[in-house]
Amino acid sequence: MGWMYALVVSLLMTINGSPSRYLYFGVTPVLRFCQLLSVLEVFHAATGLVRTGVVGAFTQWFARTHCLVAVVDSVPEVQGEVWVAIMYMAWSFTEVVRYPWYALSIAGSCPEWLTWLRYTIFIPTYPFGVVAEMLLLYHALPYARERDMYNLHMPNWYNFAFDWHNFMVGGLCYYPVAWLQLYTHMFAQRKKKLTTQFKTD
Repeated sequence: MGWMYALVVSLLMTINGSPSRYLYFGVTPVLRFCQLLSVLEVFHAATGLVRTGVVGAFTQWFARTHCLVAVVDSVPEVQGEVWVAIMYMAWSFTEVVRYPWYALSIAGSCPEWLTWLRYTIFIPTYPFGVVAEMLLLYHALPYARERDMYNLHMPNWYNFAFDWHNFMVGGLCYYPVAWLQLYTHMFAQRKKKLTTQFKTD
């Protein structure tokens, strides 16, 4: 229900021409809750409840959560970017299909059209989502450096240094590689699932 709320409100506010900053305040509390709660998917993958790799599930959860909480929530200047609305809609479109598919598949009563949609909706939503995430990270870079956000400087008790600006730069370099791996994997899964489904028919 949370993802559906985020999708409907995002669509309506975008169609009505509402500023992205209004959309951020109207949608983010619900979407943030849903995204944080989705960490359960990592545990589901670890316990074998769903056939998903643990590393892949964690990477996707961390990338999304970092972009939403560390970037969009923490850098007010990016909250008015149109990419916030695009990211929210890309995520929501994906999840309002994926979660019902998971639930019905576990129950053994998933309709064929939902399986087709599950393995088709990602084709447009994944590219839009990842481009939006990357651009939001990019727009946050100067503010991260200027405000020394999340940085840990030496010397300290931990004997460890961390620079969030450089972390995001590294993330931006890694994003295309990780996305291409995930995207090609999804196409392989799509071919496998839909071919099996049509052969069964």
